[in-house]
Amino acid sequence: MGLIEWSEKKIRKLTIWDFALIKIVLVLFGIVIGAYFSTFVRAHVWHFCSVFIVLYAVLIYRVFKK
Repeated sequence: MGLIEWSEKKIRKLTIWDFALIKIVLVLFGIVIGAYFSTFVRAHVWHFCSVFIVLYAVLIYRVFKK
């Protein structure tokens, strides 16, 4: 089984809530990257990083669980 087939099989198992989680994680990642452009985000970057790490861990768990 190749990487494409494996990923398609895993993606088909995701729910609408998983896709919402993916979007939230990507938005938070963008906020963290954008921290170098905004003083407000730079002041709270560790809060955004911690939320990002927690949500990313949940997402990885959901993708790799059997």
